[in-house]
Amino acid sequence: MVNILPFRGLRFNQLKIKDISKVIAPPYDIISPQQKQVLAQSDPFNIVNLTLPEGNGNRNKYENAKHLLSEWINSGILESDSSPCLYIFEESFMEEGMQKSFTGLIGLLKVEEYGKGKVLRHEKTLAKPKEDRLSLLRATRTNFEFIYTIYNDRENKIGSIIENRKKQSPIIEADANYDESLSFKFWQIKDSDAIANIAGLMDKKTLLIADGHHRYETSRLYREEYLNDNQDISKTNGSRPSAGSAGGNIPHDYILSLFVSTNQKDISIHPTHRVVKFKKQLNIDDFLERLQKHFTLEKIGNKSSNIEHFMQDASLQGKKCFCFCPDGSSCYFAVLKSSIENAYRQAGAIEEPFDEEFEMLDVNILHKFVLSVIISDNPAEEISFLHTIDEVLEMLGYEGQDSSYCAGFILNAPEISTVENLSLREKIMPQKSTYFYPKPCSGLVLYKFETGI
Repeated sequence: MVNILPFRGLRFNQLKIKDISKVIAPPYDIISPQQKQVLAQSDPFNIVNLTLPEGNGNRNKYENAKHLLSEWINSGILESDSSPCLYIFEESFMEEGMQKSFTGLIGLLKVEEYGKGKVLRHEKTLAKPKEDRLSLLRATRTNFEFIYTIYNDRENKIGSIIENRKKQSPIIEADANYDESLSFKFWQIKDSDAIANIAGLMDKKTLLIADGHHRYETSRLYREEYLNDNQDISKTNGSRPSAGSAGGNIPHDYILSLFVSTNQKDISIHPTHRVVKFKKQLNIDDFLERLQKHFTLEKIGNKSSNIEHFMQDASLQGKKCFCFCPDGSSCYFAVLKSSIENAYRQAGAIEEPFDEEFEMLDVNILHKFVLSVIISDNPAEEISFLHTIDEVLEMLGYEGQDSSYCAGFILNAPEISTVENLSLREKIMPQKSTYFYPKPCSGLVLYKFETGI
């Protein structure tokens, strides 16, 4: 079962923070060093000072985040709501010249092993980000950002409750200073009957983590550490780990979460492109010759709009493709000649049993076939993940970049239905396979273990 709880959100005091737009930020993992500096300078209380803290004097960055958090709470910059609530979050954005929006519910989600409790993942994680987030969680015992989950609400039972509540005036309306195309609205649900109704409906759902795998797994690690530490303490003094006030719930068993139903038309997945640095110098002619055994190749212009046109047109026709950019000035459009199963068999690398739907993912064709089979004698040393074609071309054409060791790969994004179906079958994609757009902001509500439930 999916176990969700209301909580006493820790929020910016709007009597002291007059302009919320100055203190919110994108999620930590998409903030560049340059943007971090701009955000930190925009307001001394911008949430980036907690999500991506800096060291100060004798305090390392994690200790400094704890210090800042305590200062902000003690001075009344951050205040906890008086009673447990669920929250409604709406994000409006521009995409392809059209105004769009989506709505989600914010609450606490009980942390479980994947599969147990119907919480599913869809992509692999990396160790380094988890180490960083775990150190921050140990120091602050606070979720500064929520994980983004999706669920199916075909009958619109939860959606109708949310839409009814949205008829009231939001308690927060804010534009994003960091992106003028984004704006946010925020409501509270305090009514215990409505909360119980939503929790009962969510109990029967299956959740897919769309964004925040590292944060979810960090919470699992922290919970295990906490239980192990407290078990050691209980052996010496006979005490048991303390529980929260909400029906004996233990705060570290839960994580701050956004729940978004997939029956909303404006939810989409954007592609995540790659720039790969190889261990050895890349022989372009040899690589193209190898690709031609399995892909039709066409040299196309290096304008991002032209590349995007080729990719989108192929996707609409159901073709499996990618663009290979050996540098910032040239690009080759590659389309798979037959099924990926035939390609594996021709390369003598077939593994049984073979899952056609999973292997036909664009990201798997790149990682598992092109990089691991076609060019297995020159493995990737480092991979950069980028969200726009212009970023790929700019990185490849950067002055001083030794492009003889690097290449860019432009991909199409998977459909949400494909991601859901594969997750239900416990098929895990490579890291950074999806980019649910747009990313929700950070800073509207926090979950502090000591005061949250």
